[in-house]
Amino acid sequence: MSESSIFSKETRVIEAAEATATRPDFSDNPLLQPYLDLLGEYKKLFRQTRRLVKMSDRMQRDLNELNAELQSHKEILSKMSYMDGLTGIANRRRFNECIESEWKRLMRSGKRLSVILLDLDFFKQYNDHYGHSAGDTCLTQVARALAGTLKRPCDLAARYGGEEFVVLLPETDLAGAITVAYETQYNIQELALVHEYSPVAPVITVSMGVTAMVPDAERTYLDLINAADQQLYEAKEAGRNQIKGRTTENDA
Repeated sequence: MSESSIFSKETRVIEAAEATATRPDFSDNPLLQPYLDLLGEYKKLFRQTRRLVKMSDRMQRDLNELNAELQSHKEILSKMSYMDGLTGIANRRRFNECIESEWKRLMRSGKRLSVILLDLDFFKQYNDHYGHSAGDTCLTQVARALAGTLKRPCDLAARYGGEEFVVLLPETDLAGAITVAYETQYNIQELALVHEYSPVAPVITVSMGVTAMVPDAERTYLDLINAADQQLYEAKEAGRNQIKGRTTENDA
């Protein structure tokens, strides 16, 4: 509502009073002076009130702008709380929330949930010889290659910790997850990140553990992660730069 519409009644009263006060038959009447003084005070208060209303309107607009800005910052902070600060992909907190949610959803549908755990091979040697700045750049590039491999909105790539990453693949069986793992392995090797101190390849490589599971009430998503971790361990024990995977016994 505009300011003029708010004070339309008061404006009409003042205009009518002034028109009456300036009539020739009233203007010289001494009895009219108290009325004119009162009208003057009324106009003064009216002007002050209008200034306050204008000030209030400005303050309300400023408040609305501040609220919008705060909401925007809140949304940004919320997103940042789920993002890995170095690589820009999801962090472990986000992954844990997503896998718990998908576990419950797929428990009802009876469809499989797959996880890929991957670790950069001999990353400590990379950091030691090329420096931590180069190491951070390496992790960021690997994370981008990993995220770029995923095709579906429901798939999630996250940094699990240090040089370890994880991929969540809802409604995906072991064969599908292993296909994603090989695509990821190829994309990371295509980065051609030189690693002269790796005994398995002249560039950065990864070892991966893949597991698929049909969620049920007898297990939790931690069983799925532990199974993938076991497969990752076997990939490392077998010489690294390779992929190991299997379904759980109940799903074989």
